[in-house]
Amino acid sequence: MNTEKIALAGELALGLLEEGEGERARRDLDDDPEMREAYRYWSERFTAHYDIGAGAEVTPPPRVLSNIELTLFGEQSRSVWGDLVDAVRAPENRALVVTLAVAKAALLAWIIYLFV
Repeated sequence: MNTEKIALAGELALGLLEEGEGERARRDLDDDPEMREAYRYWSERFTAHYDIGAGAEVTPPPRVLSNIELTLFGEQSRSVWGDLVDAVRAPENRALVVTLAVAKAALLAWIIYLFV
């Protein structure tokens, strides 16, 4: 199969083609069985990836932003304390932070109760 057809079918399946190219590619789908097969393949692949990730919000770890900044701007990652603050503020750690805060408050209340 022609690699140009495969790429064109993939771009069509993703909706990346401009109007003129998209219309030409859709006409090719009607006339060319190889193009139809490539389009079907890409549509199924992209649909499978979309179905896996649909509805699931994935928050990357805080170190991802540091690595991106380092790659793009050459900036050094923040200190260990900065990374710790990022980890504490990360959405996936909110339940742990709230649990620790409640436990600390309960411990403090118990200590005050014992000594007052």
